[in-house]
Amino acid sequence: MAVAKSGKAAIAVVSKAFMGLGRAQASALKFAALPICVIDHPFGSRKRDEVKQMAVRCVDDIMVLMGASVAA
Repeated sequence: MAVAKSGKAAIAVVSKAFMGLGRAQASALKFAALPICVIDHPFGSRKRDEVKQMAVRCVDDIMVLMGASVAA
């Protein structure tokens, strides 16, 4: 949160199961507007190829949250 409050770009990455907790923590730290990129849960039991696909989607989501265009 300190990075976000300093005016630098900051995005939290949380799994679906922890979205509520992530949002609550951001609010408690007075940064309710913190962009959050949500990934599927659980991911620890997924195969390597599935995790790679999740990572690609996550990068695309982060780019959108930062205001960039993402090629389809």
